[in-house]
Amino acid sequence: MMERWFLLDDRPAAGALNMALDELLLARAEAAPTSPVLRLYSFDNPTLTLGFHQNPERTIDIETVRRGSIDVVRRFTGGRALLHDGELTYCVAARTDGEMFGEHLQSTFLRLSEALAGALRILGVEAAVSAGRKGGGERGLARPCLDSVSRHEVTVHGRKIVASAQRRTKHALMQHGSILLDPSSASITEYLKGDWGPIRNRVTSVMEETGLRILSATVREAVVEAFERKFNASFEPLQLKAAEIEELEWRRASKLKESRMLCDREACA
Repeated sequence: MMERWFLLDDRPAAGALNMALDELLLARAEAAPTSPVLRLYSFDNPTLTLGFHQNPERTIDIETVRRGSIDVVRRFTGGRALLHDGELTYCVAARTDGEMFGEHLQSTFLRLSEALAGALRILGVEAAVSAGRKGGGERGLARPCLDSVSRHEVTVHGRKIVASAQRRTKHALMQHGSILLDPSSASITEYLKGDWGPIRNRVTSVMEETGLRILSATVREAVVEAFERKFNASFEPLQLKAAEIEELEWRRASKLKESRMLCDREACA
């Protein structure tokens, strides 16, 4: 029997809206039993997302961020800073009271990473699920997300190609992350405090592995196909209700206000 899933295949949007919608999907799953949601999206401007507990004063080189016109927004998930540029972002929001994703964060992370690695293999990338790798850089500073590989993340010959983070509530989970399409995200070190050195030798992208600039639409199709295989999923479009759209706008406005405080300029998010 096929498992019913919802699909949100979104257009590029600002960081505040993207993070607000991911939060809404988690709240929606927590509120009542519902089918899992797979959301695929991107950012309409290069955007630096900070982990939920990161201190921007210890993390961001604010002058470089301003000069580069980089947006800044805080994620609802943990982890470290990530630059969204030249990538496709995925989000999965679901209930945790079934057997589909396992009982714990790591079991969920593993199953979703297996699906994402499958999508990359469809595209011709030799992706695998990693056992983990430590990063480099300066001690005492928050490393960029791409600088290290955690257990169950997706890599190619040890180099990171998908960066993910997860948030769990009492009855639901939300995991989102970046599938690196080209090398742009590796330039994150330009916008962070500290001397991290080149991290390009520790990360890779679909373009670097295939030698092709594969269209975002093709990558999206591969992700959907891989999730259909992994979870026996049957997708249908998700239509938000009027009350959910109203809540989304409230969350977006709140995120936008916070983002402007983070980088202290009107152009943020």
